[in-house]
Amino acid sequence: MINKNIIEHKFIVIHHSGILNEENDLTGEKMWNGILINHQKEWCKKFPWTIAPYHYGIGIKGDIFKGQDENNFCIHAGDDYYNMRSLAICFLGNFEIEIMNSNQLLAGINLVKDLMRKYYITVENVLRHKDIIQTQCPGKNFPWEKFSNNLLDIPQYKYDAIEFGLKLGLIKNYHSPDEEVDFGTLLTILKNFYKVIRGE
Repeated sequence: MINKNIIEHKFIVIHHSGILNEENDLTGEKMWNGILINHQKEWCKKFPWTIAPYHYGIGIKGDIFKGQDENNFCIHAGDDYYNMRSLAICFLGNFEIEIMNSNQLLAGINLVKDLMRKYYITVENVLRHKDIIQTQCPGKNFPWEKFSNNLLDIPQYKYDAIEFGLKLGLIKNYHSPDEEVDFGTLLTILKNFYKVIRGE
């Protein structure tokens, strides 16, 4: 029998469930239980100890659902190298279609930061499923830049300034708060600011 233990906690892999959230499932608990039941039906004969395809699920309101034990591998990545060396985190929802709310995003950021500290995992080793195999997971609408930037210990006021700049039209795209700005970009921001105060 295959050893159920993870070889090493080297990566964290981010997924979405690919299932739309429903109004009659306010926290996502029904969806999570359905994911566990379907997984066990498919894999329990081959791997009697497996209970979930992910180590944690994150519901629409920020609830954290426990899946596979952190020391046991999950069948999640489509690549056994990563299955045996990663923690699998699933954001409940279909982010090809849906837009993630701030409660779910913040809960995911905090969970992943805790796991990074616990197992000494670097931000470079926090991956999207699509970084491993050809897939859309975790979805085109997954706020990856905001998520990954927040895994770094950057003060909140810098993120607030980025959001402010986006809302006013001073910048056109989301940037890392610690990103270096060249002279041309700085002049463009000043030009946009001038347009805003002139009401253009």
